[in-house]
Amino acid sequence: MDSNMTMFIIAAVTVVIVVGLWQGLSVVKTGVNSGQNEEYQKLAEQIMENNQKLTEAQEKNNEILEDVRTRLTAIEKLLREVQ
Repeated sequence: MDSNMTMFIIAAVTVVIVVGLWQGLSVVKTGVNSGQNEEYQKLAEQIMENNQKLTEAQEKNNEILEDVRTRLTAIEKLLREVQ
């Protein structure tokens, strides 16, 4: 009967160790994921800021291009009048 009790204790200790390791790894994994989520959030914020800056730059470029078109049209009109 001592042999059975020893086997039971070994099995119980093994189960406790396995469950402890399982839970410990789960906690570590959650911590790692939390850090990654923060990094992804910062990256997403940077992308949003860059997109806003690009949009503003495109709008400014469109205004400049429209001004150049207007001036070019005026020059073409002036050249036609001179001929």
